[in-house]
Amino acid sequence: MGENKHLKELDTFVKKYVKEIDENAPSVDFTSIVMKTIAIEKTSKNLNKTKALISKKGWFCISVLFLSLVFVPFQSSDKKWFGFIEIDFSFLKNIPFYNFSDFLTISNTFLIAVSLFGLMLMTQIIFLKNHFNKRFN
Repeated sequence: MGENKHLKELDTFVKKYVKEIDENAPSVDFTSIVMKTIAIEKTSKNLNKTKALISKKGWFCISVLFLSLVFVPFQSSDKKWFGFIEIDFSFLKNIPFYNFSDFLTISNTFLIAVSLFGLMLMTQIIFLKNHFNKRFN
């Protein structure tokens, strides 16, 4: 019963103050002002131009690296790149390995395609990770 009395008092209090509040009407040019504000915000957002994820220098370095990986191994040369390091791999012949080539054959084209896909995927992951770290910091 005490709650009903409290609710009635609250109701009369709210009615009293609602009657005292003046009705506000928007100005005549309210819509045009709002639209101008929206237009200004849109133009300010367009000022942030997007940048390429990989710069031109980066693409140049990637293309030079790719071309060197493609063309350098096919050059006939008597020089050894690592002539100062001589490692004897004859011990690998003594280790028994299961021969998968008996039942599984993979073409060289498929092997190269999978390798390049993995390389490009790792490159994208690294660049995207750096991009999003810079963006959110």
